[in-house]
Amino acid sequence: MKDKQSLRDFQTQLADKLRAAQSATGPSSKLGFVAGGRNWLVSLEQINEVVTVPDLIAVPWAQPWFSGVASVRGALFGCTDLGAFLKLSEALPQGEAHLLLAHPRFGVNAALRIDRTLGLRAVEGLRPETAPVPASPWVAAYWRGLDDQVWAELNVEKLVAAPAFLEAGL
Repeated sequence: MKDKQSLRDFQTQLADKLRAAQSATGPSSKLGFVAGGRNWLVSLEQINEVVTVPDLIAVPWAQPWFSGVASVRGALFGCTDLGAFLKLSEALPQGEAHLLLAHPRFGVNAALRIDRTLGLRAVEGLRPETAPVPASPWVAAYWRGLDDQVWAELNVEKLVAAPAFLEAGL
C-alpha cells in the first residue's frame, strides 16, 4: 500500500513540475502576417524562415494558386499563394512579397507566398475567439486583439500535409 502512495506522490510531483516548467517559459510570440487580406499568426516552430520572393519559375498545368518554383539557397521550393489557395483573394501579381518557408521537419519544400509580414505578436495580448463554422482544418485557433482585429492561427504542418495542398496540378 505504501508503494502505491509513493507512486501517486511521484506522479503528482511530476505533474506539478511540468506545469511549472510550462509556465516558466515566458510569453509566447507568433509571427503576424497578411495573406488574402486577412491577419494571420504562425508559430515560429512551424516555419524555417521568411524570405523576400526570389524569381519564381512558372509551372505549366498548375493550379492558379500555385505561384511556381523558387530556388532559396540552392534548394527548390514549391510556392503556394496562401490567399489564393484559401480562396480569399486572387493570386498575387509578380512583384514584392514574402515567402514563409515550412520547417524542414515536415518533409516538404513548401513556401507560402504572403502579402506582407507584421512582426511578432505576443499571445498574452490576444483573447481566444470562437471558430467560424465550418472551420478550416489547418487553422489552429482564432484570436481577437486589443484593437479588435481577428487573427487566424495557421497550422503549417496540417496545411502542407493536406491532399488539396499537395495536388498542385490541374
